Amino acid sequence: MDLNAYLYFDGQCEDAFRLYEKVLGGRIKGLVRYADVPSGPPAFKGCNRVIHVSLSIGDRILMGSDTPPDGVDPMRCGHRPEAHKTPQGFRANVTVDTPTEADRIYHALVEGGKVAVPIGETFFARRFGMVNDRFGTPWMVTCPKPMYAADAESKPFAISRTFDVPRDTLWKCFTDPDRMRRWWGPKDVTIIASKMDLRPGGTYHYGMRTPGGKEMWGKFIYREITSPERLVLVNAFSDEKGGLTRHPLAPSWPLEMLSTFSFSEAGGKTTFTVTWTPLNPTPEERATFDAGHESMKQGWSGTMEQLAAYLAKV
Repeated sequence: MDLNAYLYFDGQCEDAFRLYEKVLGGRIKGLVRYADVPSGPPAFKGCNRVIHVSLSIGDRILMGSDTPPDGVDPMRCGHRPEAHKTPQGFRANVTVDTPTEADRIYHALVEGGKVAVPIGETFFARRFGMVNDRFGTPWMVTCPKPMYAADAESKPFAISRTFDVPRDTLWKCFTDPDRMRRWWGPKDVTIIASKMDLRPGGTYHYGMRTPGGKEMWGKFIYREITSPERLVLVNAFSDEKGGLTRHPLAPSWPLEMLSTFSFSEAGGKTTFTVTWTPLNPTPEERATFDAGHESMKQGWSGTMEQLAAYLAKV
């Protein structure tokens, strides 16, 4: 059995947990958005609010979520009826291994108390319920499904290259949309669109045309911007309007990638390092990513060749 604090937010959950991850030295092991919920209501589509996140700090776990989108019945997504109004701050969460144990604890806590969410099966748990006990303490009882208990992780992909330019110069190549247009993307593609909103929560939306005339689109969603040292972002394929799409040539490629761009300067030269990890992958996506390190190496090598050629001209 595990006993954890569960925090509630009104749209700030991801920002808060990124801060806790950085300050407390922990690691976010799972982040699921409302948009990821199978067969969720229409309001969930494209909703980036967090429905669940876990932060591992040593042998401790801190959990949290955002309240649902406006107009959504919280009972359909496993939240208390008042959740769409004002976050209550926290709940104590009990995680157990069997539905029988979850039922026992839930019914013991609800005696003399008040049901918030009846216990039952959900898309993420064999049992999940919420109750305010007779002392007023808010509780969650969870028996997770195996797919949420798995701790398998992919080995991150990383590649570096040193450029003979100051760090500020290289930083501008990644943070100016006009400069990005001149070098970004795989070798021999032409960038046909480059629109950037450089701020945490902002996006970079770009379009590419291959030598054969095929158009592809992609976008970044910025999470952290530390000038001129580090960019952390979610990288994904998109459509022309910025909607999330699958890899056009590899349907089992991870839908979203967590990307970290690091810039370190020494002796007037700058080393750029990119680190990629799949974001909340399915087992099939994880396997595709793990098998694709060589192709990622080739792709990024070509991209950095284009960056070097561009820098040689400026």
